Amino acid sequence: MTNNVQTQKPMPKPSSDIDMQAITTFPHISSDYMSDRIRNKFREFAYSRDDDGGLILDEYGNPQLQITKDLWANMEIFTQDFRLGNLNKDEAHFVRYHIDLCTDILTTMPESFHKSALISLERAIAVTETSQSKGGFLRRMFNTFFQKSSSKEESATKRSFFGLGKKNKE
Repeated sequence: MTNNVQTQKPMPKPSSDIDMQAITTFPHISSDYMSDRIRNKFREFAYSRDDDGGLILDEYGNPQLQITKDLWANMEIFTQDFRLGNLNKDEAHFVRYHIDLCTDILTTMPESFHKSALISLERAIAVTETSQSKGGFLRRMFNTFFQKSSSKEESATKRSFFGLGKKNKE
């Protein structure tokens, strides 16, 4: 009897600050950690057939399935690179437009349009990748992302009710 349970890889647990930073920027949606229950809703399947058109059976005598169309695979373009962009409003609009165009082409058009989708994706990636270097954005972000500082002087100073200025002693 075949096991028909859908699989999902467990997410790794961080063991250091570097692991935590990597997990924080890792896109779950396009990873192997997304459940097959969700992925399979966006896939089309057909029975595997041999050269003569007969069904190919597995070791239990059940017909084998193959994925004939995987729309979920389009999600794999969403990598942490997109999440680490330092885009202004105009750049964000430009990038979203080209990503949407790319995924629309991949989802709705025949394979002969894949080159057009790649060109659109390249336009979005060019802006996103170069935005990460604005003023050392990415380098600074990782050097300060999880650093926390507190001073005993600051905590000893009493503040007003709204946290503004020093509280007057009366």
